[in-house]
Formats: sequence, C-alpha cells, structure tokens
Amino acid sequence: MPYAELEHKAAGHSGTLADGALVFKPLSEQELAWYRAVGQPEDTANSDEEDSGDVPLWRWMPVFLGTLDEGISQGADSIAAAGQAGATLLTTGETPAELGQTPAVSPPGQPAPTTQRYLVLENLTAGFRSPNVLDVKLGSVLTDSAAPPEKQARLAEVSRSTTSGPLGFRVCGMRIAPNARALACPAEQREPQGDYLLLNKHYGRARTPADVAGAFETYFSHPRLAPARRAQLQERFFQRLQLFYNTLLDSEVRLISASLLFVFEGDPSRWDERGDDDPLLPEELDGGESDDEDEDEDEDSAAIHDAPLSRLALIDFAHSTVTPGQGYDENVLHGVESLMDVFEKMDMASLRDPQ
Repeated sequence: MPYAELEHKAAGHSGTLADGALVFKPLSEQELAWYRAVGQPEDTANSDEEDSGDVPLWRWMPVFLGTLDEGISQGADSIAAAGQAGATLLTTGETPAELGQTPAVSPPGQPAPTTQRYLVLENLTAGFRSPNVLDVKLGSVLTDSAAPPEKQARLAEVSRSTTSGPLGFRVCGMRIAPNARALACPAEQREPQGDYLLLNKHYGRARTPADVAGAFETYFSHPRLAPARRAQLQERFFQRLQLFYNTLLDSEVRLISASLLFVFEGDPSRWDERGDDDPLLPEELDGGESDDEDEDEDEDSAAIHDAPLSRLALIDFAHSTVTPGQGYDENVLHGVESLMDVFEKMDMASLRDPQ
C-alpha cells in the first residue's frame, strides 16, 4: 500500500506517515540517539530487569526498526514517488556509507535533490479495528535549555496557563468515536473526522485542575462499549500507570515534551473474539530484521492479529536524553502521579455510581 499521513493520531505535527504495521516519522538526530540508547535490546530473552519483575523503559516505547533515507526532488509532497526510485531501509547500526550509497547528483539545470530521513517505528494502532487514541503531554517543563529564548518563553506560558504547570500533564487531544460528552464541547474544540471526532489542542488547553478528570471520562465514554468494558479499560490503564511510575523511578533520563499515548479498541466484536482478555503489556515484537521476506510478512501478520484491546505507550523523544548518575526525572514523575490521582478518583466514582 502507498504511504499515507498517519490517520489515528490525537495531536502532533504533520508529516508522520504510515504503511500498515509501520510508522515513518521525520527524523531528528536527538530522537534517533534516544532510540539507539534506550530502544529494545537485540537479546530480550535474557533481560535481567524483566526477570526481577521490573518493566524496562523500552517496553513502553514503540519498537524501533531503523531509519529510512530517501532522495526527494524539491517540491515533492510524498515519499511514495521517491520510494519507487529505491528508498533504503537501514538497520539501527548501518549508515548510508556502509551500504555503498553516494549522494544523488542532479542533472544540469535541475534542482539539487534533498534527503528526507525517517525513523521507522512500530505502528501502535496496527491491528485495532476502531482505535480510540488520547495524547497526554508529560511534565511542566516543556522544552530544553537549547531552545531559542522566544520558544522557551512561549512554552513556559503554555505550562503556566494550562494543567501542565500545576499537574505536570496536559491533554493534547483525543480522536474518539463521537459520544454525548464530546459532542457537547464548544465547536472550536472539536473537529469531525469521518467516523471519529477529534478533540483538539484547544480542548486540552481549556482543561483546569478542577475539571481535567472529565476529559478522561469523555475518552472512555464509548457509545458501543458496555459499561463493564469501559470500567475494565479504566482499571487497566490505572494499573499501567502504576507500573510505568515504577519504571520511571529506575530510569535515569530526562523526558522533555514526551507524551503518553492511550489506545483502546472501540469495536465490540474484537472484545468478543478475545473474550475481553487484555494483558497489561503487549507481547514483545522483534526489533531485528530477517533476511526471509516471507517470514517477515508472517511475523507482521501475527503481530497485527495479536494486537491487544488497549495499550499505553511512551512516545515523542525529540528533546529527551539519557542522564546517567542524575537520578529519576521528577518533572515527569509529578505528571504521572497526578494522572494516577485522576484515575483513582474515576475508579472510586464508578464504584459509587456505576453506569
């Protein structure tokens, strides 16, 4: 299938493409360095962390499969055309020079080609028939010290004027099946998208510490899921947040402007097929590459078939770094603590007043 703009997203910049089980995200060198430092190790069978019951940080992240380098003529609006000319997927340890590539040379009088680079990542919504997604930005500090002063000032104001400051998290947006709560939002905060409704950044920035729990209640108010299944989703995500919090306590990193992505299945038939079984963490996917193309296709099909009913993932690392010896990230921990408080209150409310 041709590459297309990633459909199932709740926030973020344009330019991220998808092709079935894969996502192609415009590459930043800092995010590439992050994935190479923190991403899934080659040998996961002998993971000391998981043997001890701990969940390593990479288990919360999309699987990193490599990078994609493509020569694109100036003015091209899609990587598909360039892909037909021979785009090359690089493994995590290869460089264009090691593959014998040389820079493209334009004929006289033609514009010089530019090179677009992409991170190749697992598509976190692959296998879901009706994914409902929520993007939550973590931390009250939203940019690093290397950013231009005007950007630092602008994002400091965003933090001060939204829940990012007092709570350490902010709802960036959600893309869900329309429900009564979402349809009651002001028109400037919602955007119809086919069978979905996008609650945009204006919706998230309008939340306050007093009413932000309502955003999560809106997210889980799926009209086709039975109340028991909605309650199960709330409980599962609460448990995942607790596990993720413990992971952060053991992680010496600084997650600047990273997000938590919530995804759940809105198609009741998949819940029926799986008997409502929804593991806390998805099965591990192999981050390495195989020389057998048929084997790759079989593995991709199996991975999609085994997509869970819901998952929680950590995404967006363009400003994140590994910081050995500096301890855990208090900026992000505060946000996760606040999220756990919200989910705990939601659980208590549902017990008092089941829907």
